[in-house]
Amino acid sequence: MVKIAYLIGNGFDIHLGLPSKYTDFYNWLETVFGQDEINQEYKTLEKRKNPLVQELVNAVKIKSIGEESPLTNAKKWSDFEETLKDRIFELSQKENPTEKVVNLVHNLQDINALMTFYLKKELTEIEKIDKFTPNVVEKSLSKPINQLKPQQLDLLKSLIKDKLSSTGFVPSQHVIEFVNFNYTPLLEMYLSEVNSINISEFDEIFTPSQRPLRIKNKIEYPNGNFDDTPELGIGTRDDLPQNIHLSKILTNYLVKEAFARNRMDKRVTNIFDTIDSSDIVISYGLSLGKSDDLYLSRIISSLIANPKKFVIIVVYNPNFNPSEITIESMEFELEIKERLIDSYYHINHSDQSTETDEQSSADLLNELDDRIIVLSDNGKNNGDSSSFMYFPYLKNTKSKTNAKTEEMNIVVV
Repeated sequence: MVKIAYLIGNGFDIHLGLPSKYTDFYNWLETVFGQDEINQEYKTLEKRKNPLVQELVNAVKIKSIGEESPLTNAKKWSDFEETLKDRIFELSQKENPTEKVVNLVHNLQDINALMTFYLKKELTEIEKIDKFTPNVVEKSLSKPINQLKPQQLDLLKSLIKDKLSSTGFVPSQHVIEFVNFNYTPLLEMYLSEVNSINISEFDEIFTPSQRPLRIKNKIEYPNGNFDDTPELGIGTRDDLPQNIHLSKILTNYLVKEAFARNRMDKRVTNIFDTIDSSDIVISYGLSLGKSDDLYLSRIISSLIANPKKFVIIVVYNPNFNPSEITIESMEFELEIKERLIDSYYHINHSDQSTETDEQSSADLLNELDDRIIVLSDNGKNNGDSSSFMYFPYLKNTKSKTNAKTEEMNIVVV
């Protein structure tokens, strides 16, 4: 059996045309709540306005006039969940810290509801994608593997051959599984017309009857989806300052790990099993933020446990030039790898600042370096996603007069 685990992040939804960056959401909040009177279209949202919403609105306003503020700074909120963690720490240093964090969590509930409203609204406004052809999906899912350098691909093939020689092969178990860190159904739409794919780089390893990789229908959503209460929050209970004492209900709402476990559907266990049992982990569009360290650290844990495992991290880097290797590009790759190692120590060690841990991190990275591959996607967000190297498709812009009657053309670049 050969198994690939695909971890999908917000970069995937952005690539398909959804304005789902935090900054997009904040700009929408400013449109809705930034005036004295709320637009009639959004009148039902009026009760959602609270101090946290207002802070995000003010941050947008301050940025628009070129000013800076230590508290309401749009740049500071560029990663909402990381800033949320920092804000909780700030509140833990003040008088009545638990009371202040309780208020923050209640305000967060409105942010979650508004984010859901916003994304659903935007999904109805982007050009409808009826289906992606199996050819498009096959080439897209294969892209990270066929972009490997020859020595990287040779290593991957040798690891697969070694694994198969010791375990044998059952074609029906040859599978690709998906973990979607987004809330939207765009990944489901993308996969709806395909049941299996071939990866040509593996043709020499498998016989024709063994080549198809079955697409697993069930997608795991660690952070919830539109049918399952989408949630923004901090990573684990360990990220809460020790002097903050929240009720079990509020903890389950604020902490992403607790939120996922509280669904009682074994999603955390299932995601761990998906990562652990895979031979190849491919991530696309993940921000690699600390709030997802529970799962990122699992990638490193599984690499340590399985010497035949291979990881490919595809990240957006607009400065990347595939024909030019620079010091900056090498430093960028190193930073991504170090971020993964940091996630492992964040989850598995209580103190990351000691000299011993720093040495351990360097040793661990050196041990795993060849099996963590960082690939850069340098596509420009210009409405034509053929400029992207991964998940490429061509979006033909239609006029408003025929947009409703003509079907969207999607072709592999």
